[in-house]
Amino acid sequence: MDARTLLDRALTCAGAVLLVLVLGAPPVSAAPPPRTVVSFTVDDGTASQTTGARILAEHGMRGTFYVVSGSIGRPGYLDLQDLRDMAARGHEIGGHTVNHPDTRTIGPDELRREICQDRANLTGWGFRTTSFAYPFGTPDPSAERAARDCGYTSARITGSIRNPRGCEACPPAETIPPQNPMAVRGSGMVDPSWTLEELQQLVLDAEAEGGGWVPVVLHQVCDFCGSMAISPRVLDQFTTWLAAREDRGTVVRTVDQVMGGEPRPLVPPPAPAPRAGLVNASLEEPGPRGWVPSSWGQNSPTWTLVPHARSGRWAQRLDLADHTSGDAKLLVRMDMGEVSPPAHEDNTYTLSTWYVSTAPTQFAVHYRDRAGAWHYWTTSPFFAPAAEWTEARWTTPPAPPGTTGLSFGLALSTSGSLTTDDYALQEHPRVSHERLCGRLPWTPLLRWLC
Repeated sequence: MDARTLLDRALTCAGAVLLVLVLGAPPVSAAPPPRTVVSFTVDDGTASQTTGARILAEHGMRGTFYVVSGSIGRPGYLDLQDLRDMAARGHEIGGHTVNHPDTRTIGPDELRREICQDRANLTGWGFRTTSFAYPFGTPDPSAERAARDCGYTSARITGSIRNPRGCEACPPAETIPPQNPMAVRGSGMVDPSWTLEELQQLVLDAEAEGGGWVPVVLHQVCDFCGSMAISPRVLDQFTTWLAAREDRGTVVRTVDQVMGGEPRPLVPPPAPAPRAGLVNASLEEPGPRGWVPSSWGQNSPTWTLVPHARSGRWAQRLDLADHTSGDAKLLVRMDMGEVSPPAHEDNTYTLSTWYVSTAPTQFAVHYRDRAGAWHYWTTSPFFAPAAEWTEARWTTPPAPPGTTGLSFGLALSTSGSLTTDDYALQEHPRVSHERLCGRLPWTPLLRWLC
């Protein structure tokens, strides 16, 4: 090769280097974006979900677990360490309210208390909280506004994409980004009767029509454990099948990964409005409004609205049959302050109601803590059976530390009949040492005692 040829090649190489320096390196072809995204969204925070989290992780997948913060640590639910272990493995922890109310049945302020306090609880525990799911899967405009106002990036609903069990007129997938981030469309609630083929069909339908986002709605992950459970075996088969579809453009992502963005600032929940007395204390309003039937153990309770009232027109009757264990009672609704009366630590409370009963009965009392979670507190001594209207009256011990609300009701813990009417509650503030000394006449002896 002569000297001129060497010079020409050197100049050509130099020119190519100069062109790269001026224009930049040629673009490297990026991997095509996924066409279909599947999200495992798991509601309620029940204890069996640790099994679901493990199965997903074994296949390199992560899920979004929407938890009811007021239930964390209770029997049958995840505890805080479970949540932290799941988050450390890459799973997302999302909000599902403090107490799991039907959002369509409560007012706008109560919605914000449930949703904003729930997000504050989860964030305070150290989680990146951007995603929310409506209890029972059905929002309304008020709930959507509350989820947005409380700082969530997305809120998922159910039964709104086509699935083998219905919603034939629905689209096969949600869009990315969703048309309404406060109503992200998801599958129907998967129950034990769903087959592997039906789960696969959710994904195949989305793939066949151009892709999109398929949030799969799960609850418990266990065999023979409830009406909204998926078998661990079926979940393992489904995730194994999904893992092999990445080369077809189908991937698994958490809701937060799909939505993106930074968490929004926390929004404090509105304080409950001041209230004098109990809501619907005489049980005259239908429902009865402000009260809920409650039972536990092995027994068969029946509640009936009856015209045998002490005052007004109506009273509430409880018939308890087949009693083996536990009790049943009508309780003040355990909420965030829309109905439940406010209460304060160290104060005592006089509870009263009028009753007719064929069996001994006693007050059952619960309290709400600062995070909005409800706890069993105490029971009163028993009141004797009564054939005529008789008043049951009892004063509690000082309320536990952190108490913010109270719920109570007269309970049956043996087979029999109980009719109640005209409930009442009276608060007795604790008098501190300083306040007591300030109220007494001033003498040298009191000066020494105080």
